[in-house]
Amino acid sequence: MRTNTFPLVAVALCALGCGLGALGCSDEGTGADGGSGGSAGSSADAAPEPFPAPVPDDCIQDVTPGFQQIVCDEIQFDLAVPGVCLQEACGLIFDVHGFGMNGELENLHTNMQQLGNGAGYIVVQPNAPGMVPATSWSEEHDAIVFAFMERVIAAYHVDDSRVHFGGYSQGGFMTWRFICAHADVIASAAPIAAGQQAGDCQISASPREVDIFYTHGTTDGLVNFSGAPPKRDAVISAYGLAQSEVVQTSAEHEWTRYDNDDGTVFEFVQHDWETDFALGMTPLAGHCFPGSDEFLGCGASNPFNWGETVLQFYMDHPRQ
Repeated sequence: MRTNTFPLVAVALCALGCGLGALGCSDEGTGADGGSGGSAGSSADAAPEPFPAPVPDDCIQDVTPGFQQIVCDEIQFDLAVPGVCLQEACGLIFDVHGFGMNGELENLHTNMQQLGNGAGYIVVQPNAPGMVPATSWSEEHDAIVFAFMERVIAAYHVDDSRVHFGGYSQGGFMTWRFICAHADVIASAAPIAAGQQAGDCQISASPREVDIFYTHGTTDGLVNFSGAPPKRDAVISAYGLAQSEVVQTSAEHEWTRYDNDDGTVFEFVQHDWETDFALGMTPLAGHCFPGSDEFLGCGASNPFNWGETVLQFYMDHPRQ
C-alpha cells in the first residue's frame, strides 16, 4: 500500500493463399525433338491477399497508427493503435475510468495502452464530460461509447471475436451495463470496484454469456463491498456456474473461478488491500487497483497486477 502524494485538485477519482498454377502438362506429343507439338503450363505462387486498409469516417478521420485524441459526439476518446493493426486484424479493448478521472489517469493505473498495444490490441480510453476532478459518467453516455466502439471496429477491421470491455468504479458500472446490453459484441469483460445497485440490468436477459473477471475490495470506501456478493451470485445463477478452482489465495485476498458446461468463465477476486487516497473526508481504502503503486493503487507488492491480469484474461477469453 502506498501513501498518496497526488494533489487532490488534480484528481478526485479520478486479425498464403498459394495457388499452384497447376502444372497443366498436356502430354500430347513427344516434344520438339520428336517432331510433335506439345504445351505445358507454368507454376506460380499467387500473392497473398493484402489486409484491407483502414477506412476513415467523419469522426475517425486519421487512421494512421499511433496515439490520438478524438472528440466524437462531444466525448473525447483516447485511441491507441499499434502498427500491426494495419497488417492484420487486431483485437479491441475499452478501458473506462471512474468518477473524477480521465483516460490518462485510468491508463496511469492500468497501463492498458502499452500492454494492449504490445499484445496486438487497439486500446480506447474514453473521457467523461467535464474537467478533472469533476468528470462523471451516466447511463446516457453508454450509447456514445458504444457508437465509437462500432466506428473503431469498422475503421480498423477489428477481429470481432476479440472485443473486450473493462472499467473502474463508474467505468465498472458501465462495464456491467455493456455486459447486459452488448453481450453479442463483447467477448469478455472486467469490472472493478462496481457491485450490485438498485436498477441494475438483469444479466440473465443478455443475448449471450460473457466471460467476466470481477474485482472488489472488502474495505471499499466508495462502493461498498456489500454489493459484491449479490453481483457475484447473480452471475453464478444466470449462467448456471459452479466453483471449479481457487486460482490464488492469501490472508488478504481470494481469487475464485466458476464455470459451466458451455465453457463460460466467471472469476471473482475479493481483497483487503487499500489505498491511502481519500475523496475529501472519505478514505477510498479498498477502492483501488491491485498491483499499482499510483495514488489509486492498492500497492505494487500485491500478488497480481490488475492491468496485466485483465489483459491475460481477455487474451484467454475471445468470443466463441
